[in-house]
Amino acid sequence: MRASLPFLVRIVVPLLAVAACQPQPPPPPVTPAPPSPAPPSDSAFGLYLLSMTWEPNRCCTERDREHCAQLPGSFAATHLTLHGLWPNFTDEQSRGKPRAWPQYCGAYQHCEAAEDTSCAPGVAVPDELAQLAPGYLAGTGAFATHEWSKHGSCTRLSAAEYFQAELAAIRAIPGDATPDALHAAVGADLVRDTLQRSFGVPPDSVVLGCDPHCRLARVGFCLAKDPGDHPTTPTACTGNVTTSDYDNGCVTHGCQRVAIMAAGACDAR
Repeated sequence: MRASLPFLVRIVVPLLAVAACQPQPPPPPVTPAPPSPAPPSDSAFGLYLLSMTWEPNRCCTERDREHCAQLPGSFAATHLTLHGLWPNFTDEQSRGKPRAWPQYCGAYQHCEAAEDTSCAPGVAVPDELAQLAPGYLAGTGAFATHEWSKHGSCTRLSAAEYFQAELAAIRAIPGDATPDALHAAVGADLVRDTLQRSFGVPPDSVVLGCDPHCRLARVGFCLAKDPGDHPTTPTACTGNVTTSDYDNGCVTHGCQRVAIMAAGACDAR
């Protein structure tokens, strides 16, 4: 026989009231996202070197690079394009170190032996950077992975911030780092000092990389940085940069004039 409704109400209501008075468990604590790790103290650096490539030269020595087949008539045939934004030690910081820059820092140390998927930045290269960095997007995008794991990992920047910093660094140089004088000299040559002074920034912040035959291979720009490791304004290059055969080969090879190769002119080398 079912109990009557008034009887059930008299039983259930007091039970609900008792339950409502019981203390409720506190909500689980919210764990904040961990901050971006700072680079190890032994990788603290003093400036950046923004390295830009002259692709007509590079494609003659690395002809299997995917975008080299489309180089003639492309943006990279007449403009400097991004190689990377590299943390660099000051001369004082580099004293006693095996090299003048930090590389493969923190969780990316294993990438020095072999770069795998764990070395990838985990974010897309910004669209605005695509034209200025064709090598970052060609093929599997492994070059963007290389630049992030080797160089970006030694900064306080996230991968997304690092790519934006590269774009900002290029935009800090007038004409996106390719002056009219360089455009006009494609297929010809320039006096080295004239080329160095053509970028619209202090000449002592510019280094010119030539191959042993005084053909332009790359241009570097030394940039100061803020406390958060964002690049700021051009600054004088350090001795460890200006004496480098790679970064400043036009000087170390004694080139008085610098040849500006045209795309596809490899047979004339």
